[in-house]
Amino acid sequence: MKRFVTAGALVTAVLLTAAQPTAASWLQKSTPPPSGATIWSFSAVSCPSGTFCMAVGTTDSHLLAETRNGGTWTVVNIPDPGGGQLPGVSCTSASFCEAVGSSSSGGVTEVLAEVWNGSTWSTQSTPNPPGAADSQLNAIACRSASSCEAVGQFTNGSGATRTLAEVWNGSTWKIQTTQNASGADNSQLNGVSCPAGSACEAVGSSNTGPSFVTLAEVWNGSTWKIQTTPNLGGSSVSELDAVSCTAANACTATGTGLAERWNGSHWALQTIAKAGGHFPELTGVSCTASTRCLAVGFYFPQAIQTQVSEQWDGIRWTVVPTSITTSADSSSLGSISCSSSTACTAVGFYHDPVTGNRALAETWALRWQLQPPEVPSGALASDLHTVSCPFATFCAAVGGDELSGGVFDAVVETWNGKFWTVGTTPNASNSNLSGVSCNGAKVCTAVGDVAKGGSLKTLAERWNGTSWTVQSTPSPAGAVHSFLISVSCPSAKACIAVGFFTVGSGNQTPFAAHWNGTKWTLKTTPHPSGSTTSQLNAVSCTSSTACEAVGSDNTKTWAEKWNGTSWKMQSTPTPAGGRNALLDGVSCTAANACTAVGDFVNGSNKVVPLAERWNGTKWTVQGAAVPSGSVSEFSSVSCSLVSRCVAVGSVTKSGVSLPLGEFWNGTTWAVEPTQSPDLNVTRSTMSGVSCGTSLNCMGVGFYDTSGGVDAPVGEQFS
Repeated sequence: MKRFVTAGALVTAVLLTAAQPTAASWLQKSTPPPSGATIWSFSAVSCPSGTFCMAVGTTDSHLLAETRNGGTWTVVNIPDPGGGQLPGVSCTSASFCEAVGSSSSGGVTEVLAEVWNGSTWSTQSTPNPPGAADSQLNAIACRSASSCEAVGQFTNGSGATRTLAEVWNGSTWKIQTTQNASGADNSQLNGVSCPAGSACEAVGSSNTGPSFVTLAEVWNGSTWKIQTTPNLGGSSVSELDAVSCTAANACTATGTGLAERWNGSHWALQTIAKAGGHFPELTGVSCTASTRCLAVGFYFPQAIQTQVSEQWDGIRWTVVPTSITTSADSSSLGSISCSSSTACTAVGFYHDPVTGNRALAETWALRWQLQPPEVPSGALASDLHTVSCPFATFCAAVGGDELSGGVFDAVVETWNGKFWTVGTTPNASNSNLSGVSCNGAKVCTAVGDVAKGGSLKTLAERWNGTSWTVQSTPSPAGAVHSFLISVSCPSAKACIAVGFFTVGSGNQTPFAAHWNGTKWTLKTTPHPSGSTTSQLNAVSCTSSTACEAVGSDNTKTWAEKWNGTSWKMQSTPTPAGGRNALLDGVSCTAANACTAVGDFVNGSNKVVPLAERWNGTKWTVQGAAVPSGSVSEFSSVSCSLVSRCVAVGSVTKSGVSLPLGEFWNGTTWAVEPTQSPDLNVTRSTMSGVSCGTSLNCMGVGFYDTSGGVDAPVGEQFS
């Protein structure tokens, strides 16, 4: 039973923290200085995974390369033929990268390529176009260690710049024949992306006199062919600097004040967002899906070059905040690489007003940000138990508060993407809401319990977008007290709630209640044989005929599956050497894909988080990350994809409990630092979480304020 008793008046001053931006932002990371260098900068980066990146650039006299393993950047040696630069790099793994650019000797600039084998860089032999006065490769895309495409330009004997492309087959570099814009004085290729071995897109620009226009070419496995590309109306300069493709018919290119999208048949202009009233130049772009791109570059507010980032969500481009924590009077982000939709790295430079140019590296990742809920008027203490977010811009959270005289009232709050609003609940006093499930911003069901005639009865309420109304719910026959703890509504007219009831002897028995769009009916649920303290703590349904519920009886866990006709018990494992396991939360993305979370006592007699996975046949233990602390536990989980789950709970260290958040990326669980709502907090937890999208989750709970009473917590993981 999730009731609480506190004393004293609620201190609200600590809740005046402003809501944070509702999107992830860039965070600057420290990069080491190259030995002996006075100035240095990055020009390109490639991240084949979330734990490895390679960045290349230049110092005042040499080439520069640095790797990031996890969160730390390290300088690595790279051969320098002299007068070189590396504007492009592409890695397929931590043991293979190709970097391209140019070197200069005797007044002649020639193409340069270097290869990384996991421990060292070495220079490769690369051809230059016959008769070229100068040659350079600007960008590279590798699909494997034996398949890379690099593009750039060269200057011919007549002094005109022409496009250049070279292919790496695992042993040699070979020049390919490319096309040039008809009638143009100059043509060059600045970016390339290859979603398949026989499909590459390269972008750049051409000019006739002072007028620059966009250029795109497609490789079909045998030839390069120019595509028709649009240009900015009223502008004499339209250039494309970078391109990223998730498929042969899905590419995004960015450049000087513009973005363009390729759909397999034509390129179309996209309107990018203004930064400080200016359209920026977006020099780098990385897309992980057709509806997910991040771009970086710079703009000139008050004539000062300043870094910028923009995000494409499938509908529009918006500016994503970037920041520099070091002293800087100008900056730029030139390149970006996203290993997933939740992990990106961007590099460039910033100018220190005293010491000059410095390499700049920033990471973009989901993070927890405080979004403080309201405190209900007149409440002495308040607590949010759980939350449901059908969209990133709508959540409903439920819980309870304490009024004077020891009276408890149910609490509902809604989130509109910017702030929380306390709602009005129609039920009588002495009620509590423990679970909520929403099918949309106008369809939510909440469950809990209410005091009637000296005992606690089941309670359900329905939200229609404007108000909450009480629904008639049955309680099990012979029950002294009955509680609904969790609810899942797979459709607007189907909800399944679970909980437990007690009888005169004090024994606890789990049960379920089903709503068919008209009325609630009780369903018998099995439980461990001989148990007198069993209860169902959470339920998740992907349809009215497919639900998973998890429970505990203080010593072991179990799960149950609803098949549309009956509930059937499932066996759940306890980690080897563990005991006293509990499952408190469950989330399913399909009937054969569920994740359940809780805690157990490990072999070191320490309470640690527990995560288990259902694959349609059996439950198996996942290795949840164990944060530093004396006690850590999960209370709730929400999965937006099979490979993306967020779990919340609490971790206690040195007598202080703080919210715990972990992220599942399909392979491992990792702790994601949460924020404390009060610097003097002694107890805080997130007891519920819901992900409105794969990139936006809301967690709720409570904390003890400096005044020693409970106040609601809201944190957004985005």
